[in-house]
Amino acid sequence: MEAFAQLCYTGAAIFVRLSVREQDILSRFSGLLDEVCRDSCLEFFFSPGEDRRYFNFEFNPAGALYLGFGRDRYHTSRQVLVDYREQFSVIPRSFEGGWGIDFSIPLSFIQLYVPSFRLESGTTLRGNFYKCGDETKHPHYLVWNPIVSDHPDFHQPKDFGTILLE
Repeated sequence: MEAFAQLCYTGAAIFVRLSVREQDILSRFSGLLDEVCRDSCLEFFFSPGEDRRYFNFEFNPAGALYLGFGRDRYHTSRQVLVDYREQFSVIPRSFEGGWGIDFSIPLSFIQLYVPSFRLESGTTLRGNFYKCGDETKHPHYLVWNPIVSDHPDFHQPKDFGTILLE
């Protein structure tokens, strides 16, 4: 299995493209309150600027989203947005041997939580890209920046890597 992540930005939004080569893709969930990490799932977690809290964007192949905001697994609030597909321009992709998700995160959305955050050259994010499939035929967990945990736990902001916007 191989997973790929790309990130770019303008002054108005962050654009994310996540892809994976995966066999036995699982895509059951479609609702706003579903835990898509139990399906085949691609995820982007990030802390905007110096803020210690983070967003967790988790998508399954159908484009279903689990979105949270908080400081760790136990202090995160679920964010339920009925119009998330439009707000984040969600585009699920499928291709031979895999799938992917493209989405954008508007600066105006981030600023609802962190008003001082800006998207400009020199801005740093702390974050990580993940691939999981908790209830797939072959449960699996991949990370971009290594995590230190006794069991797979992506909610480890101490293990986020630095993403520099240039």
